[in-house]
Parts: sequence; C-alpha cells; structure tokens
Amino acid sequence: MAVPIAAALPTLARLYGCAEQDLGDLANELSQVWVVQGSSHATLGALGLRPSPAHGAELVGGAFPGPAQQEAATTLVRAALGMQPQLYAYAEAHLLPASSLEAAGLVVVAAYLRMSGPLPMLAPEVPDGYSILALSEVADMTLRLAAQQTYSDRIGHTHVTPASAEPNAGGSDDALSRIAFNAVGEAVGICRATFSGEQVSFGTPGVRPGARGTSLRRALTLAVCQAARVAGATWVVAEGWGDTEDEQAEDRALGLEIEVLTPIYSS
Repeated sequence: MAVPIAAALPTLARLYGCAEQDLGDLANELSQVWVVQGSSHATLGALGLRPSPAHGAELVGGAFPGPAQQEAATTLVRAALGMQPQLYAYAEAHLLPASSLEAAGLVVVAAYLRMSGPLPMLAPEVPDGYSILALSEVADMTLRLAAQQTYSDRIGHTHVTPASAEPNAGGSDDALSRIAFNAVGEAVGICRATFSGEQVSFGTPGVRPGARGTSLRRALTLAVCQAARVAGATWVVAEGWGDTEDEQAEDRALGLEIEVLTPIYSS
C-alpha cells in the first residue's frame, strides 16, 4: 500500500542498516513509497520511486530477506509499475532479488561495476578537437554543472544538482579530477577522483553523447591516472553505472578487473 514517505523511513532505514536521519537526502528525492505487510501485519518491506533524468524512476528499498521476500518484493515492484511504467532497479539479493524483478517483468539492461587493478602507466592521448584540464582550474559553475550532466542519459545516474558541481563535492579531489572541453569551449566530459594512501578511486568518466565515438573517455581515465601517479598512487578502484559493453572492455584493456557486478533491470 502507498504510504507517506516519512512513514516508510523506519523500514527503509532497517533495510539499509542505517539511522533514519541518514536518509534525509534520499527522502527528499523520493516521489512515492509503498510498504507491504504479511498476514500477521508485520512489515515485510518498503519501496520508493526516485525520479531519473532519462529512465523514469529508480526503485529504492526492497523486502527483508526471508521466506516471504520474493513474494513481498514482487508485490512492491508491481505496485510501483502501476504508477510508473518506466523504472529500473539494482538486483541485490538482500533487497530486490533478480527472481522478483523478473517475476514482475523486468529484464537486464546494464550493470553497476566495481573494478580495480594496478595504476595504468599509459599517457593520455586526447583526440583532436578536445582538451582536458584539472577540474581545479575551472571555477565557472555553469561549465562544471554541464560536465556533470554528461551522465544524465545513462541508466543508474540520478538528477544532477548544483551541489554536485561544487568544488571537491562528495569528497572528490578537484586537483586529481579532470574535465574535458570541445573546440568551442563546451564542457563535454568529466572524471572525478579521490585519493587515499596509494589508491585513487573514481567513477568512470561521463562524456557527452556526441563525443562518445571518440577516445575522449579513455583519455579522461588516463589523465586522472597520470595525475594520481604524480600524487603517489599505485592502485585504481573504478565504479561505473550503466556503461556499455564496449566501455567495460575498454576499462578491462587497461588492466582493471571486475570485483563487483550488480545487474540493473528495467521495465
């Protein structure tokens, strides 16, 4: 049944193993929430809709592990489909098992990947007509925001907010992060990185659709790795949401190996 978002927060907090106050930002992003109860009126799960820039909405939450999980999760997904026919979800066994998503008619379309490996030693080769700068050299918030929006059409990415374009947002390091421009000065790509010990971590680059047929994505990755090498990094951890098979192959060709693969299902 549909419930006010605030009423579902205790259940979502239990599902994610966190405090309710930790879900404040998430709660502000949700447009609708459902809960499902068992025959004894015990709450079996909760599911929310988080609007997506290009893919309807993401399913957030799920059902608690146990004998009733599959049926409860399927019931929740079907309720969500009744309101939002275009949605996607991560197949996570402790929240939304693949079997429940498939029972509701969803199919695999992409994946979340966590990859790691030795820091690539190759120098970046920037394609003609493009340039790459350290993000710390770009103060114009309009350009920074445009760069962040290069992810917006990809499944798995949420709406870009002005806060996400702020310097060192989310703990990232603007000195290591890189931004790309085309020949007319438009921001067309970005790769934001963090550094700890001897490890550099980053999300795989966002590149504007019109530049995806170039080697710009690879150049951004290697530009970040080059900066990280100067800072003392020897190891890379990269995360990607909705990357294509060709992009995944490009990352593996740099020596990165998949550690975690979570399928993304879509209606």
